[in-house]
Amino acid sequence: MKTIKIKNIEIIFSGKKVRLLAAAITAFMLIFVLANNNLFLNSDLELNKGIALFVISLICAPVAGLLIVTKIRLPERWQKPANTLLFFLMPIISLQMVESLNGKFIYDFSPQTFFANYLTILCFYLLFYLFTGRYHMVGLLVNIPLYIWGLLNYFIESFRGTPFIPMDLLSFKTGLSVADGYSYNLSWNLILGSILFFLTYLVNRKIKNIKPQKLKFKIFCKLLPSGFLAVLLATFFFTDFPANAGYKPDFWNQTRGYYNTGSFFNFCLNTKYLHVSKPSNYQASQTSELIDGVMEDAGILADSETSTNLLTGKNDYQASNTEKKPNIICIMNESFADLGNLGDLETNEDYMPFIHSLTENTIKGNLYMPVFGAGTSNSEFEFLTGNSISSLPAGCNVYQSYIKTNQSSLVSTLGSLGYSKQAFHPYYKDGWNRTEVYDYLGFDKYTAIEDFIDNNILDTYKQNNDVTEYENLLKQAYPDENMLLRRFISDEYDYKMVEDMYEERDSSKPFFLFNVTMQNHGGYSVGYSNFLQEIYATNLSQTYPMANRYLSLVKKSDDAFKSLVEYFSNVDEPTIICMFGDHLPSIEDEFYEELLGSSLNDLSKENEQARYATPFVIWANYDIPEATVEKMSANYLSTLLLQTAGLELTDYNKFLASMYQKLPVIDTVGYMDSEGNYYSHDETSDYSDLLNVYSRIEYNNLIDTENKDNSQFYLNEDKTSQ
Repeated sequence: MKTIKIKNIEIIFSGKKVRLLAAAITAFMLIFVLANNNLFLNSDLELNKGIALFVISLICAPVAGLLIVTKIRLPERWQKPANTLLFFLMPIISLQMVESLNGKFIYDFSPQTFFANYLTILCFYLLFYLFTGRYHMVGLLVNIPLYIWGLLNYFIESFRGTPFIPMDLLSFKTGLSVADGYSYNLSWNLILGSILFFLTYLVNRKIKNIKPQKLKFKIFCKLLPSGFLAVLLATFFFTDFPANAGYKPDFWNQTRGYYNTGSFFNFCLNTKYLHVSKPSNYQASQTSELIDGVMEDAGILADSETSTNLLTGKNDYQASNTEKKPNIICIMNESFADLGNLGDLETNEDYMPFIHSLTENTIKGNLYMPVFGAGTSNSEFEFLTGNSISSLPAGCNVYQSYIKTNQSSLVSTLGSLGYSKQAFHPYYKDGWNRTEVYDYLGFDKYTAIEDFIDNNILDTYKQNNDVTEYENLLKQAYPDENMLLRRFISDEYDYKMVEDMYEERDSSKPFFLFNVTMQNHGGYSVGYSNFLQEIYATNLSQTYPMANRYLSLVKKSDDAFKSLVEYFSNVDEPTIICMFGDHLPSIEDEFYEELLGSSLNDLSKENEQARYATPFVIWANYDIPEATVEKMSANYLSTLLLQTAGLELTDYNKFLASMYQKLPVIDTVGYMDSEGNYYSHDETSDYSDLLNVYSRIEYNNLIDTENKDNSQFYLNEDKTSQ
C-alpha cells in the first residue's frame, strides 16, 4: 500500500492485486464504451449531446478505477461533516442514474423540478437510515431497488410505449407472460445508467458510518429525519400543494410527464391516485335520481320503454317485440388499428380491404379506447360494463384492483334475456385475472389456450421460449391444424374455433360469445419464418420495420374477418358480429411522429386523441340500418350493440345512450362534445357537472357495491342480483 499526504489529508492507494483489478475494470469499461460508440453518436440524440454523453461515459471508467484503488482519510474533525455531506449528495447521483435510463439529464430540469426529484429520493435515503442507522448501508438499500425500477421502466416503456406505473405491479405476472415476444437491445441509456449504478456502489463504499455517542444526539438524529419525512409525506399525500405547484401525473400523456418532470418522481406522484375517492356530492341513494335526470334532460321519461337512439339521436328507440333474438358474437381484436387514420399513409396495397369495403348491413367507425400500446383488459372492461376508467386512478387495471364481486355488464344483461354466455381467449387463462373476473361478470364458460392445446406443449414452450420448437410440437400433435402466426394463435384459427363453438352451441338459447384475439400482440421487432410480410408503407421518409410488420398483421386479420363474415352470411339464424380493436400498437415513435406531423411530446389534443382510436364494425347477416360513426368511446359500444340487436336496455344503458348525445367520447386522454370540441380532464367546462354525475353513478356501480342500486344496472328479472 502507498500513502500520499496533502496537508492534513491522506490518500491511501491499495495493494497490487487491487490495482490490477481496478486496471482490468477500467480497461473493460473503456473498451465496452468505445465498442458501442455508435449508440451515443448515431442515435436519436443531438450530435453535441451524444458526444458529451460518450465522453462522460469514457471518463467514468478511470473514475471507477480511482475509487477502487484509493481511500481518503480526513482529519478527525472533518470526518462527520464530510460523510454527512456525502450522504446528502448521493441522491443526486441516484437521480441521474434513474434519469439516464429515462433518457433525461438533471441539468435539463428547472431548479424546482430538480429539487422535487431530489427530495423524493432523499425520502428513501432517510427512511432507510431510520431503520438501519448506518450511512453506508443506506446507499445499497436504496440504489439497488432504484436501478431495478429504472430498468423496468426503460423496458416497459420501450415495448409498450407507456412508462411503468404503480398499477403495473398488480399485473406483473401477465406482463411477464407476454414480455418474451419483445426484443431487448443495448442502448446508451442502459450503458450510462449501469455505469452510474456501479459508481454509486463505489462511492457508497467510501461513506463512513457516523454513530452519535450522546443520547441527545441519538434522539436528534431520529427525530429530525422522522419529522422531515412526516411533514413531506403529509404534504404530498394529504394536501393539494404538489398539484397547485404544477406537479401531478400527466394524465394526458404519462410518457411526457415522466420525461419532463422526472420518472421516479412521477411514479410516486401516481401512487397518490391509487385510492378511488368518492366523487364530490356522492350519495348511493341518489343513483336512480341522477340517471333519471340525465334521461329527462335528453327527453326520455323515467320508466319509459323508449330510449335515445345512438345512431339517430332521436328518442324513438324501443326494443323489438319479436321473440327471435339474434346470436351475438363480440370480438375484441388484439392491437387492431387503422394507422391510416393518423395521417397521410400510403402502402403498396390496402391493408384492410374487406373492412374498408363493408357497407351493407354494417355500422362502423372510430372507437376511442382507454389505453395505448397495452392494457387490453381495461378496453374490454369499458366495452362490457359501460363504465369509463377515466374517473379511476391513472394507469389502474380494473380487473386486478376493483372487480371483487358480481359486476353488472353486457353479460348479465344478455343472460337475463336468455342468452348463453361464453368467453374465449386463445392465450393463458389467468392473464389479467380473467378467471376470477369473468365469473363475476357472469360468463358461464371460459375457454383459453390450456383448454385446446396439450398443456405439456405449453409448459415446454414456457420453459424454453423456442418458437420453432413450439410450432413443431403443435404440428406433431395437431397435424391437420395450422394454429400459429408468429408465436400466437392466428385470427384465422381463432375464428375457426368461433365457428366450431357456434355449431356446438346450446341451440335452445340464443348464442353469445365474447372473444379476445391474440394474433397482433406486440412486439414487432423480429421476423418469424411462419409470417411473410406483405404490406409496407411507400410514402414515408424512412423505413419503419415494426410498422410494416404490424400492417402486414392487420392484413391477415382483415382476411380472417372476411372468412368469418362469409361463414355467417350462410347461417340461417340472425347473427350480429361486433368487432373492434383494443388499442393501437407500440411501434416506432418516429413512425407516429411522421404521420402526425409532431413530436409525441407536443401533440395537439386532437392528435393525442387520434392515438387512441381503433376501428369498430357491427355487421349482421340480416337487415340493419347502415351507418358510419365518426367518434364514439368504448363505454358506449355495448349499448349501441344492444340497440342494433333490438334488445331491452337497462336504465344504465339508457343513461349512456342519453349521455352520448352530449359527450360521444370520454376516455383517459380527455373528452369530446358533440360539436367536436376537445377537452382535458384537468379543465373545467360546461360538461363538468355531467361528468361528475357519470362518475357518481359509476362509483355506485363499481366501487360502492354494498350500496349498489341494482335496479339501475340489471333488467327487471335480475334486479336483485348481487
